[in-house]
Amino acid sequence: MTRIALLSLHTSPLMLAGLGDAGGMNVYIRELSSALARTGLDITIFVRRWSHEVAPVVDVKPGVRVMHVTAGPVGLAKEALPAVVDEFVDGVRDCLVENPVDVLHANYWLSGLAGHRLKHEFGLPLVSTFHTLALVKASVESSELVEASVESFESVHRAKSEKEVMSCSDVITANSVVEAQQLSGLYGVDPSIIEVVQPGVSREFFKVGNRSIARIALGLDDKEPMLLFVGRIQPLKGVCLAVKTLHELSGDYPKARLFIVGGASGLDGQQEFQKLQDTI
Repeated sequence: MTRIALLSLHTSPLMLAGLGDAGGMNVYIRELSSALARTGLDITIFVRRWSHEVAPVVDVKPGVRVMHVTAGPVGLAKEALPAVVDEFVDGVRDCLVENPVDVLHANYWLSGLAGHRLKHEFGLPLVSTFHTLALVKASVESSELVEASVESFESVHRAKSEKEVMSCSDVITANSVVEAQQLSGLYGVDPSIIEVVQPGVSREFFKVGNRSIARIALGLDDKEPMLLFVGRIQPLKGVCLAVKTLHELSGDYPKARLFIVGGASGLDGQQEFQKLQDTI
């Protein structure tokens, strides 16, 4: 198998992480595609057209291209995307008829729905990576890992859809052993089809540095306790938990400081940012 159709309906590797709902998945897909291309594989990334300015096809690098599929209006809210899955499938189908592939790799549950249909229409193997799971996401909000706690329309519909995609997938990749346990424990996925593929680290950008020099650059005392939060400010990321942790440490470590690197992002980002300010 040398030709891969990577489905990413709701987010594009061409978008800058931190804008809107663009985040770690964008980086993941971009880096995964690049790494696969370096092994000689041919990768076509299918995304929903998110701007009128982008070309239908963008060659990212040798062996990697992004194809923009028109599915609903540009600027459509993430919550409305389930309604355009069929339109996205139609666009991808037209491309695959002219340019066949050997395997489908769906990222996130919305892409999984598209991959589910395309798998059966073309008789292709389907690899699924969910990145986040509805039942786990619900547990963050309710502290209960039970399906009955999933009350919002998105969560109920999403959890049901995830189960359908999982039952159809030939392989499901998990980012950690914990996620593999969640897939089998919460969704009943056969462990034999789960492969743990831990995200890599780009050593060109991330490397071990000198802690003392870093502290000097930040104007910190060498013994001053420091907490660090790096991520988009939205409910699921838990920035308020970091603030709560700092507060609980203040009795024993009165000089402890928390550094937050990130900004409001996504539909609830600004609300979470205001909540953060109120907490502080």
